[in-house]
Amino acid sequence: MTQSEHVDSPAPGYATGVPGPGDHLPVSRRSRDAAADGERHDRGADTWPSGPVGGFDRVPPQDLDAEKSVLGGMLLSKDAIADVVETLQGQDFYRPAHETIYQAVLDLYAKGEPADPITVAAELTRRGEIAKVGGPGYLHSLVQAVPTAANAQYYAEIVHERAVLRRLVEAGTRITQMGYAADGDVDEIVNSAQAEIYAVTEQRTSEDYLPLADIMEGALDEIEAIGSRSGQMSGVPTGFTDLDSLTNGLHPGQMIVIAARPAMGKALALDTPLPTPDGWTTMGDVREGEELLDADGRPTRVVAATDVMHGRPCYRITFDDGTTVVADAEHQWLTDTRSSRRYAHRAATVKTTKEIAETVRCLTADRRTNHSVRNTAPLDLPERALPIPPYTLGVWLGDGSSTAARLTTVDPEILEYVQKDGITIRPVGNTEVTYALSLTVDAPERLKQSCAVCGMEFVPRLAHVRTCGRSCGGRARAASAPVPHATCVDCGTTCFSPFTEPRCAPCTRRHGSFLVLLRELGVLGNKHIPTEYLRGSIAQRRALLAGLLDTDGTVSRTGSVQFAVTNHALAEGFRELVMSLGYRCGMVTKRVKGRSEESLTYYTVTFTTDDEVFRLGRKKQAHRDRLRPSTPKLGQRFITSVEEIESVPVRCVQVDNPAHLYLCSRSMVPTHNSTLALDFARACSIRNNLPSVIFSLEMGRNEIAMRLLSAEARVALHHMRSGSMTDEDWNRLARQMPEVTGAPLYIDDSPNLTMMEIRAKCRRLKQRNDLRLVVIDYLQLMQSGGSRRPESRQQEVSEMSRNLKLLAKELEVPVIALSQLNRGPEQRTDKKPMVSDLRESGSIEQDADMVILLHREDAYEKESPRAGEADLIVAKHRNGPTATITVAFQGHYSRFVDMAQT
Repeated sequence: MTQSEHVDSPAPGYATGVPGPGDHLPVSRRSRDAAADGERHDRGADTWPSGPVGGFDRVPPQDLDAEKSVLGGMLLSKDAIADVVETLQGQDFYRPAHETIYQAVLDLYAKGEPADPITVAAELTRRGEIAKVGGPGYLHSLVQAVPTAANAQYYAEIVHERAVLRRLVEAGTRITQMGYAADGDVDEIVNSAQAEIYAVTEQRTSEDYLPLADIMEGALDEIEAIGSRSGQMSGVPTGFTDLDSLTNGLHPGQMIVIAARPAMGKALALDTPLPTPDGWTTMGDVREGEELLDADGRPTRVVAATDVMHGRPCYRITFDDGTTVVADAEHQWLTDTRSSRRYAHRAATVKTTKEIAETVRCLTADRRTNHSVRNTAPLDLPERALPIPPYTLGVWLGDGSSTAARLTTVDPEILEYVQKDGITIRPVGNTEVTYALSLTVDAPERLKQSCAVCGMEFVPRLAHVRTCGRSCGGRARAASAPVPHATCVDCGTTCFSPFTEPRCAPCTRRHGSFLVLLRELGVLGNKHIPTEYLRGSIAQRRALLAGLLDTDGTVSRTGSVQFAVTNHALAEGFRELVMSLGYRCGMVTKRVKGRSEESLTYYTVTFTTDDEVFRLGRKKQAHRDRLRPSTPKLGQRFITSVEEIESVPVRCVQVDNPAHLYLCSRSMVPTHNSTLALDFARACSIRNNLPSVIFSLEMGRNEIAMRLLSAEARVALHHMRSGSMTDEDWNRLARQMPEVTGAPLYIDDSPNLTMMEIRAKCRRLKQRNDLRLVVIDYLQLMQSGGSRRPESRQQEVSEMSRNLKLLAKELEVPVIALSQLNRGPEQRTDKKPMVSDLRESGSIEQDADMVILLHREDAYEKESPRAGEADLIVAKHRNGPTATITVAFQGHYSRFVDMAQT
C-alpha cells in the first residue's frame, strides 16, 4: 500500500525519503495550502543545507475521521460550533478542504446565520471554493458520517492533539537541520530552537499583548464614556445605594466574593446518629466524600460539612414513636401539616425548627399535632454475600440455642424453609423438637463397593478405602493399585475426611460448619442482628424479617405485627430492620414482677403493614384476617413537641441529591440540608431587566423562587411555607407575579456542578441571552471536575477560584461567588469577620476583585441594640476604597434592603 492510500489527499511538505540538496523541509499547514496554489514558501531551504537526516517516510499525525466528525457536528448543531471554536483553529485541520469548510462555518456563525450543508454550500459557491472542497455532496456526507453532534468537542480535542503533534514534527525537523548546519553563533541557534518549540503550543494566530501606545487610545475612550454619563452608574446595580456609590456597580470581568458564617444555622447535635450504606456514623464524625442515605433509601454523598458551631439556639424535637433529635433553630425539615394532609394537592414544605416550634399544635380545641415527617423509603442497597441465608439466621436468632448450632421448633413448615436454604437438619436425641443445623455440601455418592481382596460388598467410610476390613487391608497392596485420597471441596488439598464432610481440617475450622459461621458473625453467645444483614438488599432483609417473625412474631387483635423478646440488643436490631424496610414502628418495655431486670424484661416491637411479612402459613393467615384498613398516618411520624434546650455544639452537612434530604437518628428520619447574593440577582434581573443566572448547590429551585417572591411581594416566608397566607398576602403576591415571572433570571440547582459545567452553561447563556451577572452559591460546594484529582481541598478551591476569575474576564460579566468563613469571628470580642477568615483564603483573596463580608450583630447577641441591621464590610476593593455599609435585614421577607427603605 502506498503512502497516498492512507489518507484522502497527499500531504505536501513531507518528503518520502532522505532530504538531499535542494529538497524542501516540512512546512506548516498554511504553507501547504499556498504550495497548492502555486506559491513557494521556502522556510530556509536555501540557507540551511541538508544533512544526514532520514526517516520521513511515515504519514504525519492526523485523524481524518475525527475531522469529518467535527465538521459534521458543527453542521448539525450550533451548540457544537460554540464548543469546537474554543478548541480548534483552521490550521489544525490536516486536509485543506476541511479547513476551508471550517472557516465558512465560522463566518456564517459570526454573522448570526444558520450553518448547515445548504447554507455552507451557498457560502462556498459565492467564494468560488465549492469545487475545492468536493462539492455540495461532500458536505452532506459529513453530516451522515458523524455519530452524534454531542461529542463534537471530544472530536475537536483529537484533531487539536494531532495538529500539535504535526507541529512538533515540523519543529523537530527544523531544529535538526539547524544543528547539522552549524551555521552561525551557537547561542543564536539555541534561541531559534527554543522559539520553534514555543511555537508548537501557540493557540492564537494573533498576539495577546499590545504596546502601551496602542492601549492608551482605548483607555481614554472609556474615560470619556464614563464622564459623558454625568455620574450615572456604569456597572450592574446591586440594589444598595451606598454600595453602588462606592463601587459604581459590579463591572464586567470582576470576581466578587460574599462571605459569612455557614448559613448562620441549619445544624444537628454532634451525637446525632446518621445511617450509612455500611452501618452508622454521627454528625460529629461524618466527613466530606463519605456516604449517607437519602429519603429514598439510596446512598448520597456528603459534598460539604461545616465546622462545629457553638452558642446556637437549640431545640429537642420529639416524635410520636419516641424518637428525639436535637437541632438548632434554623435547621430545616420537610414536613406535612394538617392542611396538606387533608388536601392531597398541597405538597410538603420545608420549615425551620423554630417555625415548627411556633406551630407544633393546631389551633383547635383538641390541640392535635400539626407537623409530620414522612417515613423513609425502604433502603435501596445492593445484595450482599452473606455466610448464612437470612431466613435461616432469623429462625436461629428467634428459636435457636445461643451457644450451639441447634434449633427448637414444633413447626415442620419452618424446617422445610430452612432446608430450602441449603441447611441440613438432624434431630437431636429422641425428641422431635430440637434439631442440629449443619451445612450441606456436594459430597460424592456413597455406594456399596466390592472388597478388592475378598470381593465382599461393603460401604466405605473414606473415599480411598477399597477393602472390607483389617484382614483384607493388609493384602490390599498386592490385590489393587493405590487409590488416591479425597480432596477438599474448598481448597483442593488432599484430606482424610469422610464422604459426608469432604473438607480438610483447616477449612472446616474456618467455615466448614454452621457453628463456625455463627462464631464468625459474632452472634454465638451474643444474639443480635449483624450489620451486614441490616444493610443487605430489600429481598435479603425481608427474608431475615420473615425468619424472625415466623419464630417469635405474633399478630395482635387489631392486625398489628408484634415481636417480643427479652434480648435488648436483638430487639433494637429488629426495630432497625423494620424501619430499614420503610415501616413506622414503636417499642414498649415491660418488666415481669418477681424477676430481675436482666432475666425477664420484655421488649415488644410493634408495626403495621399490608405487606406479607410472614412465611409460616398459620401466622400469614392470621395477619390477613385481623388486618384493618391502612391509613395515611402509618407512613408518617408526628412531631409531638419542640422544646428549647441549653445550647450544644452542632454541625451541618450538605448532600448531593436533588431533594437535599438525608436520614438522621436511629429511627431514620428524613431531614433537610442563603440571602445577600439573591438580592444582587433581584436587583439585576427584576429591577433592571438584565439577564443573570444563579447556580445553587445548596437550595432547590423552588426554595429560591419562594424566597424571591417573599422578598419582592413582602410576604412573610414562613406564611408561605406554613400555608397561612392572608388575603392581603395573596393580593401582594398577585401584583408582583408578572414582574417576577417576566424577569430574565435563570436558576440552576443541579447537584455536583463542576467548574467545567458552569463555564459551558455561562457561555451558552452569554451567546443566547447576553448574560450580565453570574451568582454561585456557594464556592465550597463546587468541584473542579478535572480528570486530575487535586492533592488537597485547598488546592482544588484555589483552582476553582482562578477559573471563576478567568470566566469573568472571558465573558466580561461580574461573577459573584458565595463563600464560607471559618470560626475566626467567633473567637473575637466584636465577632466581626476579616478577610483572613475566608476558608482557603489565600487563593480566594488573591483572585477576587472585591470581598464583601456579611456581619449581623444580633446573630450573636439576642439583646443587641442593632437588631435588624447588617454590615456589608467591603474588605477588599481593587478599583476603589473600602468601607462598611449598613443595611437592614428583614428576615421574615428573606431579604436585605437599604436602611431608608421600609
